[in-house]
Parts: sequence; structure tokens; C-alpha cells
Amino acid sequence: MRKEKDFLTALKNKTLLCDGAMGTMLRERGADSEACLEYVNISQPDMVLTLHKDYISAGADIIETNTFGANRFKLAAYGLGDKVADINRQAVKLAKQAAGDNIWILGSVGPIGIPMVPVNETNCGDIYEAYREQIEALCGEGVDAIIAETMGSTLEAEMAIKAAKDVADIPVICQFSLLPDGFDSSGESLQSVAEFLKHCDADVVGLNCGSGPRDMVEFMKFIAEYIDGTKFLSIQPNAGFACYAQGRLQYKAKADYFASYVKDYIKLKVNIIGGCCGTTPQHIAAMRRVLDENARLEAANTTAEQDGMITVETNRQESTQPGIAKAGNILEKIEQKFVVTVEMDPPKGTHIEKELAAARALKSCGVDAVNIADSPMARVRVSPIALATRIKQEVGLDAILHFTCRDRNLIGIQSELIGAAVLGINNVLALTGDPPSIGDHPKATGVFDITSEGLVYILDSLNRGRDYMGNILEGSTNFAIGVAFNPNADDLGAELEKLNKKIENGANFIQTQPVYDIQTVEKMVKNIAGYNIPVLMGVLPLRSYKHAEFLHNEVPGITIPPDIRQRMKDAGDKALDEGVAIAAELIKQCRGMVSGVYMMPPFGRYDMVERIMAEIA
Repeated sequence: MRKEKDFLTALKNKTLLCDGAMGTMLRERGADSEACLEYVNISQPDMVLTLHKDYISAGADIIETNTFGANRFKLAAYGLGDKVADINRQAVKLAKQAAGDNIWILGSVGPIGIPMVPVNETNCGDIYEAYREQIEALCGEGVDAIIAETMGSTLEAEMAIKAAKDVADIPVICQFSLLPDGFDSSGESLQSVAEFLKHCDADVVGLNCGSGPRDMVEFMKFIAEYIDGTKFLSIQPNAGFACYAQGRLQYKAKADYFASYVKDYIKLKVNIIGGCCGTTPQHIAAMRRVLDENARLEAANTTAEQDGMITVETNRQESTQPGIAKAGNILEKIEQKFVVTVEMDPPKGTHIEKELAAARALKSCGVDAVNIADSPMARVRVSPIALATRIKQEVGLDAILHFTCRDRNLIGIQSELIGAAVLGINNVLALTGDPPSIGDHPKATGVFDITSEGLVYILDSLNRGRDYMGNILEGSTNFAIGVAFNPNADDLGAELEKLNKKIENGANFIQTQPVYDIQTVEKMVKNIAGYNIPVLMGVLPLRSYKHAEFLHNEVPGITIPPDIRQRMKDAGDKALDEGVAIAAELIKQCRGMVSGVYMMPPFGRYDMVERIMAEIA
């Protein structure tokens, strides 16, 4: 049997390829959506064994045990708190059966599954003991290293590392999960995480989960510079952002796009690369091909140098990245003119001066309304009702309130909507909402008493002076009811069926996902012509070629044609100007086809909106 120290020796010699997602793949292959995934080691061992073998066949040098949540706290939620040792030991046996003598095995350890102190009274001793119990079982069966992954708290990570080092003289990998804004789930910043990773007792440090390859490579650049060669590095991104479709989480980034970042990881001297949520054996196989090709090029360059030949570094592409009164709501404006609305994310705290200033600038350049998002990506932000009200009262700019079904039950939904109407908010975009599991409070409960179709029904009932149960209210609302539509959907038939249900329930206007070509708009207009309701076309201006590639490959619901991406690439340093021009061109082309546009400026770049407004005036 190999000695544990051999694993670290292997990292010195070459970049090792780890496997991809375990949980999402087991769900994909038939594991019960409500069952404990770690118990599948016992209940359906062949499913786990086959997945391990598929990753190895794809080219993985490393596989992880199916033990991410196999600690006493998480297992107790399934009535399996006394099965910690059994589940962990069985997981290692399955991994070893698949691996043979040539594949490294990591014992996977995830977050403990309870809020950290001082949120509750669980002390560090209990957390340490839970980690120690799990790691003892993993080491008892002979893993090559322990990987504490998807960490969202430096305190929790410290307990996991300490437990591993106390149990055995074994290499430890510590990986944090950072959301796209650069913070972990406990609110610690990228710099705080980098400081912890630099000084902790882990042998290998890095990132996994939380973000896709574009964002994660940027975070890793910072960490690599901060660590400054003192530790081995690892990286395992998600396959882009998650979206909830057809009853499960789905990820958009395809294998070739995902693998296009391998050269960036090599440039940063990352020692372990792999995938996390949403990645498949196909993603790992694509990464293997890039790794092998890079190794061949390095070998060829070395031979050339030894032969006295002059070598030239090849240029490489930088990877990126029914009856409703119309007075007083957006429908009145839509009847009179081509409407322009602009999306605005509420701030994370109480300071809204920046948003008020942006609203004033948008109003001055001719924007008709702002779309106020509802805690986008399931991150805690100021109430969109509050921000919409302040903007309407202090700036005089209308607002379209995004409203989700995620955070409120049927009573809360109706109460808040009536409250919004009392405050003068008369435009609502009905949305289902991102699942809490992808946000900064992953243990929060998603309510989802209804979906967006049901929310439209409620809004229409309130407009008729009745609640969801048909009880008569003292007064009625005056909501213009907006709904989302994705003309780029893979299953356009299913998307049109959802839209039809929303319109039957009372929707008054449509806002689309971003589109980038006239052909998509023409097809959309033809498909929905029979509904005869206004459409606000989604426009997300592009900042750079990396931005275009990121949106196309990682963000669900967005497709950017090759010629547009090529224009952004050819623009070079003038890419932002090109992005403005592309957006303005499309808006001009579509003026007679849609009722207006719904602009989504990237990263709060409202100056791009001002420039586009000048172009289309």
C-alpha cells in the first residue's frame, strides 16, 4: 500500500486531475431526491462504484469518497446518526475497489451542517468531535488524504483540519466555497479566507463550489499571489450558475468551455484541478485532453531547447469570462411610447444613496422605470419594496417590483403585495426565485408554496379585490403583472406552455431573458403573437469578450451567437464600446417588433445605459 506522503510527492511532479460532481451525478442517475446521498454507499453501492469508474475512465488521477455529508449532525437529520462509521468505511471500500493501485483516494469531509457559533450554542468541541469521528473512519480504511471542502467558515475549517491532523499523519486539503461576490457563506471576504489558508495547517489549499470557472479563476489568482508558493493549490469550480428546472438543479457550462480554463489553472501553478456541482465525466474527460495536450507541448518545448532550437511562445486566447386599470402603472406608458426599463440590484445593507443617485441619472437620460430585484441569487439584500418606494418617492421614477415565491408563504406573499400597493408600487414581475441552496444562507428553507404561475393568479385576484381563497378584500390593487420568458430555452415548447399558463392566470406583460440577435426576436414574436400582450425585450450589454464567453457558457438562459462573440473578441481594448454598439443596434432593429426593452447593465454599469440611450434617441 502507498504511504500517505507519496500523495504530496506526486503533486510536486505534475498537475493531478480530480473527479467531478458526486451529488448531482447520483441524483441524475436515479438516487432519490429526498434520500441521504451518503447512505447510497450502502443502499445502492453499484451506483457509487460505477460513477467512480466513469470518472477514472474519463482520466481522473484522483477520486473522492461519497462522504461529503457523512458526519453525525447531517446524518442525524435522516435518522442515521449512528451510522457514521459504517457509511464512511463503506465509501472508502467502494472507492478503493474502483481505484486499484494507480488512483489516489481523498476522504471527503464537508461542512458540519449546522450554523456556527454564535448563531447557536453548539461549541467547537462538538464540531471537532464530529469531524474526528468521521475522519477516523475514513483513515481507518486507508484514504490517501483528507479533503475538507466547500468550507464556509474559517472556524469550521480549523476544526476539520485539526481533527484530521490529530487522527493521522496524513495530507490535508482545505477548500473554501466563495460566492460570485467573493464572500463565503459566513460573510468572510476573499482576503480573510486567503489569510486563513496561508497560515492554516493544511498541506493543500484552494477553492471549490460556489462559483463557476470564470469567477473562481479570478479568486484563485488572488489566493495564489497571497499564498506565494508556500502551499500546494487546488481548484474545483461548479459548471456555471445553478438554475432550478424540471424539479432539479441544473448547470449550464458545457465540457469544452469548462476545460478551456485548464490553461489558466496551469499558469497559476495549481496542483489539483477538478470539478464540483454540475460537472460530469464528460467535463473531466475534456480537462484530461487539455492537460495531456499541455504536457505534450511542454515536452516538445523542452526537447527543442535541449537541441538548441529557438522556441516561440504561442499566442493563446485569454479565457474569461384582464381587467386591470392602466392608470398609474407601466401599461399606461407602454400604450404611449417605446418603454425602457433598467434592472437594479438592491444593496446589501441600509446605504441606498448610490442606488438613488443611479435612479436620478437614469431618469434624466429618459429611462421609464427601474426593475428592482428580489434578493437575487438568494443573497440577503434590502427589501425591493423599500427601495422601489424610496426611488418612486424621492426620484419620481417608476419601479417594477421583482417578487419571488421563495421566501414567503401564501399569507406573507399576499400581505406584502397589498403593502406594496399601499406604498404606491403598481408593477410586479412574478418570479419563482432562486433556491436558497445557491445563496449565502444555504440552510434557509425555501417556501415555494406556489410557483410564478400561482403568483400571477394571486396578483390577478388582488386586482379583482379578492385574496387567493376568494375572500373579499376592502379595496383592490392596481398591479401591472409582468412575467418572465426565455426565448433561448432548450425546451422552448415547455417554456411556451408555462407562459400560456401565466397569461391564462392574468399576466399583462412579458419581460424576456437577454437576447442578442434579430432572428431570436423574430422567432419569439412569431411564437407569442397570439397572446397580444406587450413584450419588453431583455438586453444585457456586453463589457468584454470574456464577459460574453462567460454569459454564453455559464449563465442559464443566455445564448450569444458566435458572430457577436467574435465581434467582442475582435474589438480588443474597445470591447465596451462594441458592447454598447451591439445593444443599440439590436434595440433599433426591434423597435417595431416589441413594446420596449428591459436593460440589465453588467456590474451596475449604468453609464452603459446612458450611452445606449443616446445611441437610440
